[in-house]
Amino acid sequence: MRTPVIAADSDQGPRADQEDAHSHRILTSSEGWCASLADGFGDHPRTGEAAELAARTATEAEGSALDALRAAAEAIARVHPGADCAMVHARQGDTDDLIDIAWVGDCRVWTWSPCEGLLRHTRDHTQGQRMRDRGISDHLARIRDHALTRSVATVLPDDIGTATAPAAELVLLTSDGVHDHVDELLLAELVDEHADTPEALARVLIEAAREGGSHDNATALVVRSPMRVSEHPSRQELILGGLDLVGGFDEEEPALRRLAEDRAVGIACDGFLSRDGVTYWCTKDSDHTDHHVSWHGVTWAESESYHVS
Repeated sequence: MRTPVIAADSDQGPRADQEDAHSHRILTSSEGWCASLADGFGDHPRTGEAAELAARTATEAEGSALDALRAAAEAIARVHPGADCAMVHARQGDTDDLIDIAWVGDCRVWTWSPCEGLLRHTRDHTQGQRMRDRGISDHLARIRDHALTRSVATVLPDDIGTATAPAAELVLLTSDGVHDHVDELLLAELVDEHADTPEALARVLIEAAREGGSHDNATALVVRSPMRVSEHPSRQELILGGLDLVGGFDEEEPALRRLAEDRAVGIACDGFLSRDGVTYWCTKDSDHTDHHVSWHGVTWAESESYHVS
């Protein structure tokens, strides 16, 4: 069974305490998963513990994402009365299922796919968002973005935000310590660049938040869906197989030009080819800017020639 890859990074920053918390679980009966992110706030001495409890309880809960949020709220009220947090929870039963989302406050869920790009599926429960909804300028509304209108400890069961998102290659959960300081354009660029490496993506999002001036706890959690394994050979496998079959290539080989074009847009192509009894193997270190594909021993470039090194 193929399983999703889940990675997270969380940084306390200059705050006195780490009050962000995250949790996730792989569903053993399918290719599904569930994940939670909680952002504690307030003066309660156990705010961080309450956030951890909320994230863990939601992840362990059965049922829908809404059920998970309700379970988290009940747990906080029972174990840490007076403590509070914002939180988001997402779950997917199987790779092709809709993604079930529930949230309270200003933690967010995003999805990414090569065709659709980065999409947000939550709407902040803040005074700033209320102002935007009334047509007030973003510049003025931003001042009230940290004023929550709903929280886990105070929300009524029917006021928990819910949404569904189409299945996607990547799901991202962020706390406001990240998305308040990384604008959506940069966020999308970073996800595009690091979508295949969840650990690296989580790390660079935290770094970008710090570079953007974030002094808050900052957390990013990434869920990368398992890659489908096709029963058919890939285009690169067919090209490389053909090159192996003929025993080499020449400067005018159109297949190699196609391979170079594919590699330039980021399609990986591991494989081997031989020429004059020498074996060469493909590297993955194309810089995606000068349209070249590199081989150990051979570099094929846009110049329509090859160079043996």
